[in-house]
Amino acid sequence: MQASGVILSGGRSSRMTFNKAFADICGKSVLEIIMEKFIKHFDDLMIITNEPELYQGMGTAVYGDVYPHMGPMAGIHSGLYHSRYDTIFLLGCDMPFFNMDVAIYMLNNCTGYDCVVPVINNKLQPLSAVYNSSCLAALTECLENNKLKLTWFVDSLNTRYVNENEIRSFGEIETMFLNVNDLAALKRAREMSGG
Repeated sequence: MQASGVILSGGRSSRMTFNKAFADICGKSVLEIIMEKFIKHFDDLMIITNEPELYQGMGTAVYGDVYPHMGPMAGIHSGLYHSRYDTIFLLGCDMPFFNMDVAIYMLNNCTGYDCVVPVINNKLQPLSAVYNSSCLAALTECLENNKLKLTWFVDSLNTRYVNENEIRSFGEIETMFLNVNDLAALKRAREMSGG
């Protein structure tokens, strides 16, 4: 399955005192940890951000939003817009422990769907998901009309939902879906990494 790897790093990190993409876990930033995983699986790799100047020299393509400052939906749109392939795997920049075997499983199960999205604790996880170019027109329409609720958008598509039972075979769900988006989560992530 040919797909692009997209790291979404557009958030304002409001619960951190600094940009969460650069949070340090045992000597590496969360972003570096994710990039090292992505490089092994994707020959087309990009960071989507509203602050491209922060990511220069990272050794990968960096793009801003085509529709600036409209949240994660604009980030997904930009990833699809700039992708070399029809399919992207998108991951938020605050998920250092995500298992790439889950990403491959989702990519292998995306044929015929607009997107493939995990559901954890009955909540959609649209920032660790597969999106196909078939949903680009619907994304554009939502952005043009200021309809920015991502869960509504995902539910409006032909979506393949991946349940916890499917994901559990790849490892501990709580670890894989840990978001390092506040200082308590960062402390936990460092402890989990043995640092």
